[in-house]
Amino acid sequence: MKIRIFIALISVFVFFLFIQQNEQWTSVFRVTDQPDVLMKGNHGMTLTVDLSFGREDVDEWITKLEKPYPLLFLDADWIERSPLIVKKIKEKKIPVGLLGHESKHYEETPELLGEEIKRFKSAFGVIPLWYRTYDHAFPEPLKTQVWDYQMNMVSANVNWITGNAPTIRKGDIVSVALHQETRVDLKELITYQKAHPFVSIEETLFGYQTETKTFP
Repeated sequence: MKIRIFIALISVFVFFLFIQQNEQWTSVFRVTDQPDVLMKGNHGMTLTVDLSFGREDVDEWITKLEKPYPLLFLDADWIERSPLIVKKIKEKKIPVGLLGHESKHYEETPELLGEEIKRFKSAFGVIPLWYRTYDHAFPEPLKTQVWDYQMNMVSANVNWITGNAPTIRKGDIVSVALHQETRVDLKELITYQKAHPFVSIEETLFGYQTETKTFP
């Protein structure tokens, strides 16, 4: 009798463990129930970086980057121009997403998103989990496309493009621009990273740390 009770308890434990893991996996891959844009969480603060330009300075920054890592949104052209830095990002397992063009381009060229995803997948081996456009705008047809690819649309409620670093509070998703024309100084970014207790985007959105592999 005791053996049967013990086996039953073990079975129940395994069942609930499986359900919990399955819920975490689902929530990471399908954060919203419909094509919505994520702009803010309710828990920690998350740093994201929009990267479309930079080589030596970015390489040095990536080399010295320590956990907790920011979520990097990488432009497809930059990915192809920077294979050695991409290799380093993969080796360090820094989380990445796809940075698209300005939103208007997707209305003019609907096939553009698929082409960008193909180029991202060529470098990283998977379809990106996170996606945002250059201008953080998402026309309705683009929302549908992104949803069909099972990607999560992420904007930010705090945008640091140039100038002084912004103040932040719990739940904020911060976007930092590293483009050719609009660019945050990397030394200031490093100081900013050290000054705030940033966490993963999953923790900011869900309130718990997840071991689910996002990528790489």
